[in-house]
This record gives sequence, C-alpha cells and structure tokens, in this order.
Amino acid sequence: SLGGGGSLSGSGGSGSSSRGGGDHSSSSHRSSSSGSGGSSAMVEKLQRDNRRLKKELVAALGSKDSARSKQERAEKERDSLMKTNARVLKQSSEKDDMNQKSLSTILHLKSVTEELIQEKEILERKAKDAQQLALAARLAANAKDRVEEEALRQKEIAEEQLLDSQKQLRSVMEDKDQADGRLSQSKSQMISLVKELSAARQRCDELATASTTNEEEKQRLLESLAITKKEAAEAVKKAAASAASSSGRGVSSGGGRGGGGGGNSEFTAEQLTTQVKVLKSRLACPVCNDRDKKCILLRCRHMFCHQCVDKNIKNRSRKCPACGQRFDMKDVADVWL
Repeated sequence: SLGGGGSLSGSGGSGSSSRGGGDHSSSSHRSSSSGSGGSSAMVEKLQRDNRRLKKELVAALGSKDSARSKQERAEKERDSLMKTNARVLKQSSEKDDMNQKSLSTILHLKSVTEELIQEKEILERKAKDAQQLALAARLAANAKDRVEEEALRQKEIAEEQLLDSQKQLRSVMEDKDQADGRLSQSKSQMISLVKELSAARQRCDELATASTTNEEEKQRLLESLAITKKEAAEAVKKAAASAASSSGRGVSSGGGRGGGGGGNSEFTAEQLTTQVKVLKSRLACPVCNDRDKKCILLRCRHMFCHQCVDKNIKNRSRKCPACGQRFDMKDVADVWL
C-alpha cells in the first residue's frame, strides 16, 4: 500500500512536471513563432522516455513491494519453521525420554514376568506336591481302612485261635498228665534198664577180657601155625628127597613118615590152608586188600598200607577208613610184622 502511495505521488509529480514542461514548451512555442521541428521531436522523445521510465518505476516499485512481501512471508515461514523445529526437538527429546522410560518399563516388566514365571513354576510344583500329598493321604486312608479291616479279621482269627489253643491246651494238659504217668513208668523202666545196662557193661568187660585172652591165644596159635607150616615145608622137602633116593619101599616108608608127621601135626592140610588164608587176610590192608599193612594209626590202633594212608592225607580226608576217627601226621607210625 505504501508502494502504491509512492507510485501515486510519483505519478503526480510526473504529471506536474509534464504540465510544467507543456507550459514551458507552449511559452517557448509562443516566444518563437517560427520554432524548429528538431526541438519538438526532442520533446516528444523526452516524453516517451518519461512515460517509459514511469512504467519502469511503477514496475520496480511493484517488484519491490512483492519482494518485501515475499521477505516478510519468508521471515514468517522461518519463524514458523524455527518454532516447528523447536517443537520437533522437544518432541524428539520427549520421545527419547519416553523410549528410555519404555525400555526401563519393558525391562522391569520382563524381570517381573520372569519372577511371575518362576513363581508359577513354584506354584505348579507345590500344586503337584499337594496333589501327591492328597493322593498319598487318600492312599494312607484307604490303607488305614484296609489295615483296620485286616486287624479286625486278624483279631477274630486270633480269638478263634485262642479258643482253639485253649482247647488244645486242655487236651495237652490231659496228655501231659497221661505223659507224666507214662514218664513215671518209663523212669521205673529206665532204672531197671540202667541196672541191666550196668550188668551188660560188666558182661561186656568180661567179654572184652575174654576177647583179649582169645586174641592172645589166637596170636600164639598163629605163631604155632607158622612154626607148623615151616615144619610141614621142611617135612615136604625131606619127603621129596627121600622119594627121589629110595625105591618103592622108600616111598612107603616116606608115606609112613608123612603119616607120622600128620599124626604129629594137630591140623589137617585144609585147616592149615584156611588158617594161612585168614592170616594173609589179616596181614593185608583192609582198604585195598592187596598190599601188606605197613603203618598204624596211634589214636585208634588200626593198621593200613602206606599208599592208602598217603592217599587220604593228600585228599585232605584225615579220618581212619575203618572207624572214621580223625588223625594227624604225628599219629602215623610204621609197623613191622
């Protein structure tokens, strides 16, 4: 608007100047009656230049006003941009603060979530434990009921058994009385048996003494048998020698000697053979029945061959083969028959 006023004032000034120029030209035209054609052409040219300059001035003033309005609009836009920038920076800082708060909140929520998950697991375990305890309690209650029922049954059975035991006890007492009577009879019988046993022991001692005497007599008979066997062998040799040297008479006389020898001997040939076999069997080892007796066990006085005794010792069976009594190495001694 100010530019417009300026342009109006400028146009007014130019009008006044143009009027002044017209008055001057008219006065000069009146002063010079003849006037020259060159000065009028110059005036027209100046007027055209004036008009052109006026238009250029108006355009310059308009462009100035438009530039000023553009500058004002640019300043306003700059102010608005600065305000917007400040607001955006503020919003950015607030957003950063909000993001930090959100991050801390998220971390806190995460930790809280983990704690809740742990508490949930603990609660689930506790719930499982509680269920197991409840199940155990139910099982215990059922077991208690069964135990009580079993106890009642056992009690009834025990009462029945007690009654049976009492009956059996009465019968046992009766049997005991009968057994006492039989025991008294058995004691009297035992006393008589003890007396008989003592008599039998005395008889056994007598028989043992007689057996020892018979063994000694048998030993003497065996010695005499050996002597007789030796004499019989010598007689047989003599008879054979006499039979070889003499004639048929010598044979008969030899037969007479043989008969005389048989008359001198108190045993027949068969008896002698039997006695020899018995003696050989007594001299043979009772285990193998092959080898002669060469050692004696001092604890039980039984005799065996060395091979059989060594075999028992190697087999860790240190028991007498005859009576089963245990012996040691020091109980084994040699014997010469």
